[in-house]
Amino acid sequence: MSVPALPHPSPRLDRLEEPRTLDDSLRGIDQVVDWAIKADSHIGYFAALYKRITLAIQAAINEGVFDDGDRIEQLGIVFSQRYFSSLNAYFYPDEYQGLTLPWGVSFVGDQNHTAIMLQHMMAGLNAHIVFDLGLATFAVAGNALDKLENDFNRVNALLCSQIPGILDVVQQLSPDLRWIRRLVPDEVGLLKRALTKLRRGAWLFAIYMAMHPQSGREKTVNHEAWTAAAGSWYLQPSARWTPFPVLVRVIARRESRDVAANIRALEGITNSPAKLNKAYL
Repeated sequence: MSVPALPHPSPRLDRLEEPRTLDDSLRGIDQVVDWAIKADSHIGYFAALYKRITLAIQAAINEGVFDDGDRIEQLGIVFSQRYFSSLNAYFYPDEYQGLTLPWGVSFVGDQNHTAIMLQHMMAGLNAHIVFDLGLATFAVAGNALDKLENDFNRVNALLCSQIPGILDVVQQLSPDLRWIRRLVPDEVGLLKRALTKLRRGAWLFAIYMAMHPQSGREKTVNHEAWTAAAGSWYLQPSARWTPFPVLVRVIARRESRDVAANIRALEGITNSPAKLNKAYL
């Protein structure tokens, strides 16, 4: 699906090199974070979260957590390639292709100065997990998805393990989030169900692509449109059907609007990702 040229913040992010290793991926993510701090760009919120998750996966590979660490590393590289391709195409539309509609929605959300940090993170996670992950998984595992499933589920748990630490930092910058978290009786269970559901959808998307190659393009176009619509809702939720807009307004009242300082605070914990919490398995 072709995405038209979109407005973007200044200064522009320098072109990202295509990663060949997870270390390359991490260097690219650092580049995004450093630029976002200088540009006061909300794009840095997801990048900081993504760095923590990538470091956690790299550490788990080195510790032998996965059955096939090499395959998980390759998945992480392909995964980051899709993110970098969209960023390059967003900032340099005349030179690069690859900006997908879900990422276009997330990046344009940078101009939405009423959205809170969690909304920007959710829009990024939506684009990366709901759309990118299925295609990356299919590209890496193809018709051998069954051999990847156990490790894929371990990544689910590893991702969930990172979120509480991120929320602890966010609530320091958004004091009213603390009270909302206290109202949730089982935060661990809620996070596990929500994130596992997103990644399960990506897994099923990969399976569909493997089983129905003849209709893969049609499925991809429809999935891309649906994911973009969800991302738009995360950034500008309707007041109907859900209390989410009310919660956003409550959190926004006292959230820090110093984007650069917020990203620095988030980056402060990215270099020490949490270990796999077996409660999320």
